Order: sequence, then C-alpha cells, then structure tokens
Amino acid sequence: MKVEEIFFRDMYRQICLLTDKSLVDAVKWRDAFDYPPEEKLDGFLTYAYIDGETFVFEILAGVRLSGERIKNFIASYKKSVKFKRNQVDDAEIRILTAEYSLPFRDRIAMINDRNEVDAAREETRLIKNLDAFRHPHYPDDVVVYFLGANQQPELLWVRCMSVDENILTGELLNEPTKDFGCHAGDNVKFGVAQIGAQNILLYLPTTEVTADA
Repeated sequence: MKVEEIFFRDMYRQICLLTDKSLVDAVKWRDAFDYPPEEKLDGFLTYAYIDGETFVFEILAGVRLSGERIKNFIASYKKSVKFKRNQVDDAEIRILTAEYSLPFRDRIAMINDRNEVDAAREETRLIKNLDAFRHPHYPDDVVVYFLGANQQPELLWVRCMSVDENILTGELLNEPTKDFGCHAGDNVKFGVAQIGAQNILLYLPTTEVTADA
C-alpha cells in the first residue's frame, strides 16, 4: 500500500515502515546516522506526526528486510531527518504494531514534547466530519465556503484551532477576493452545513454587539 492511499489519522503517531529505493537514495546517511550502516538499506522506520502544520515522517532507524524479518540500524538521537508527506506519497508503507515502538519510546517522547500542541487543536484532529475537507499534507487545514450577500461563494483555507459544540474556530489562511468582513490571519468561525445532498464547511459570520454605556 502506498502512503497516498492512507488517511492521515491511520498513520498519525504510529511507527511506519517506508520502503522505496528512491527514498533511500535521497537520504545522505551521515545526516541521519552517527555511524552509517555498511549494509544496503531497504527503507526506514519512521514516526508519523504533524510538525507545526505539516504531516511528516521522522526517521527512527534504517532497515534491512529479509522476508518478514526487520533488521534495524538505529538513527542518531542528535539528528533529525524528516520526510514531508508529499515527498513520500509514492512510497510503500506498513503501519507496524506497538511492539516496534518500544526501542524508540524515549525518542518518540522527545518528538512529542518538541511538537506538543494545545488540547483544543488536538481535539479538532479527531473530528471525522472534517476529513473530506482536509488538505492531505496539512491535516489541520480545511477548505471552507464563504458566502456573502449578492456575491459568488469563495473557497478559502482555514487552519483549525478549536471546537465548541460543533462550531469550529480557525485562522483564515487566504486573503478573500470579496468582502466577507474578514481577512487573512483573522480568527473565523465555521461549521458543517448541508446543501442539498452535499455537506460543506460554511463560514459563520459573527456580529459583535456593544452595549450602550
């Protein structure tokens, strides 16, 4: 199975075996290993996570395959070599069982500490209703319909930040070409709406009311 065939959540925070000759050839081994293996590698054991906003696979070890047997060559703790998902979409992938993570538990803890996100954003990553609208390489980013009076709708990217009772808040990433009362960098609210038989993500304008003194 190839990486491009798998949804991000199935790989997220998992040990993934990536095998692809071009992938192996693309890595300068001294960038990943204190002592580069003398044997020819067949691929890499990686840890999949979201680095900032980008889905990545960080090398934990090089591997040599013999049937179902996996021989590991542990990567350096002092070095960090990562593949962005769009760099490995054509690579073959196997998501391994939890036992394979045991030799790397300290390294994985370091990665998770380094890339800790607030609980509110992590919660949005669990919302399956957003999956059809997510960018495959930036899972926090979703495409949202913006509608205005007497204006054609516009599709814009929004980075999820939090959710409260099915209403999401995110950062608008594109500058709208029309006037929706918001600009790139603003926090906007949106939610799932049904138009005919189709679900979309719809921008929800907010109006601030100031009480008279």
